[in-house]
Amino acid sequence: MEECFNLNTNFTNLNLNEHIINLKKKFSLNNKILLIQTPQFLFESFNIQVAKNRGYYAYPPTSLQTIAKSISDLNLEINILDLNYELLNRVIYQNFDINNWLSILDESLNLFNPSIIGITCLTEYNDILNKNHPLTALLEYISKKYKKIVIIGDPTPTNEYSRYLKDNLCDFVVSKEGEGKIKFLFDSFYNHDRQIIPTNGIYFKFKDSIEETNGTKSFFPLKGNLIETYKKFPIENYCNVGCLNPFSRMAGQNKIFATFQLTRGCRANCRFCDVTKFMGRGIRTYPVKDVIEDIKFLVKEKGVRHFDVLDDDFLGNPIATKELLQEIIPLREKYGITWSASNGLLLASCTEEIMDLARDSGCIGFRIGIESGNEEMLRRIRKPVSIPVILKKSKMLQNYPEIFIGANFILGLFGEETFGQMLDTFRLAHVMNIDWSSYATFQFTSKETATVENLKSKGGLAGNFTPSKDNNKGEILVQKGILSGNDVFNLSNEIIPSSDQVKQIWFTFNLVGNYINNKNLKPGGSPKKFVSWVESLQISYPYNPYMYLFAGIGRFLMGDKELALKHLENAKIKVNQSEYWKQRFIQFNLMWLLNNFPSTADEVYRTLELLNKDYSQWLIK
Repeated sequence: MEECFNLNTNFTNLNLNEHIINLKKKFSLNNKILLIQTPQFLFESFNIQVAKNRGYYAYPPTSLQTIAKSISDLNLEINILDLNYELLNRVIYQNFDINNWLSILDESLNLFNPSIIGITCLTEYNDILNKNHPLTALLEYISKKYKKIVIIGDPTPTNEYSRYLKDNLCDFVVSKEGEGKIKFLFDSFYNHDRQIIPTNGIYFKFKDSIEETNGTKSFFPLKGNLIETYKKFPIENYCNVGCLNPFSRMAGQNKIFATFQLTRGCRANCRFCDVTKFMGRGIRTYPVKDVIEDIKFLVKEKGVRHFDVLDDDFLGNPIATKELLQEIIPLREKYGITWSASNGLLLASCTEEIMDLARDSGCIGFRIGIESGNEEMLRRIRKPVSIPVILKKSKMLQNYPEIFIGANFILGLFGEETFGQMLDTFRLAHVMNIDWSSYATFQFTSKETATVENLKSKGGLAGNFTPSKDNNKGEILVQKGILSGNDVFNLSNEIIPSSDQVKQIWFTFNLVGNYINNKNLKPGGSPKKFVSWVESLQISYPYNPYMYLFAGIGRFLMGDKELALKHLENAKIKVNQSEYWKQRFIQFNLMWLLNNFPSTADEVYRTLELLNKDYSQWLIK
């Protein structure tokens, strides 16, 4: 038998050796590798208007770039196929039938003819073995039509590695972080004569059983830039097919965007979060010079003008963060670049020094991870912050009006949170007095997290964190026996709401807290910030009339009466076209506002103040 491993004889991988030999006999091995990123949306909720508005995510294939870099010393020809980008591009500009999306794969495979295919998937964790799930549909198509060695990786495959292997949909599943494991695996295929370091965490099917490789658990070193890999796909065109998040739209929808990453991991170990389970405890940091090399290349050679931070804990290494921001300031001054951080920052690390650098380096916005306004829940989720610290830091953040600041909150934590605890979150969001409260419903996100943290789950199924994204119309239908609208406040504080009830609580908290009671629609607020954010959200919610109504109010306060009236007219059209939205407007007393639009700023303030009186008892404890 051909031996693949020479280094560290404490690790034996004889079955892996034999599996690789069998694959080499079964398939014709060449030096061509195709790395694929699947669509970043679920087909069931796809909306053609949102696509044409460029409202879907178009994240660059960063994980595939790092994989390509990890095996760059081998004599391989590596191509990257971003199916998400290619599909959106054709749907928007070629009236492409989305049901024919797999033909894009055919074109690439027929032209390139690789022997190994590597696949990653960024969709939310859902019923991933549904035949229509992008990853599952892709794997089934390849297995039936092509003879290729298939490797899958990233969080989604990690969750269901055994099911994918048992169904013979792939040959290997690389769990969690993949660079070192891919290096080991490709060395085993292509460079078995040299000494290589075995790693664990690679799963494969051998004689009807699922096996894992034996080897080290050490992390692949974070070093080097990704410049060569940026030449494998058109990063400069991604803004033409989608966005990174509302921040990238706020920066300018036609601005070329990209991402960068300074750290991996997170100092916190929140009970609901998968980051530490996926990457281990603590953080690791890229050399600042390597990150800056990427940023400079993208700015100067690709025309990038907006960046979003991929880090789960961007402030985890404050020395590196400050050094990076100081390096970005000259680029900001010369090229006008901006950046944002859509992943939640740890509020305790938001110092005045960091905030000054963020503002000066072009930060247009970020979110902070709060999750709950209830002290007991904060302890249960192991959030490294307290209510007094939240209030103190929130007061400090008021000194940076140039930056749009939102907070992340979760409703229905662990399926065990009472309505009274959710009300504490609603009240804290009001008292923090920041620009936006991003409410999400608690979702089961990985089997490992559920097992390690002893969380309740429903067999691994989950919906979207944002309930209005569960279908392509943005509607959250009211189920029998479920309270909705203002009536949700009649729930007992002690009750643990069902998942359907939590969705209605989400709708009410979001509409009341972010629109009716938004600080930027009050005297002394910044309606421009509100409008910039809401108009960026509208791109993904084309059927939502209250977004048009309140964007119109914001435009009116800005003195832009023409656009205000245009928004108002759109709101009326949407309401008149939908019985669902008509009932929603009636629930929240918005029909009067819709048909009696204020004629002065003072009337706006008085009208919103009257609407807010309906909720004042629940906003203040």
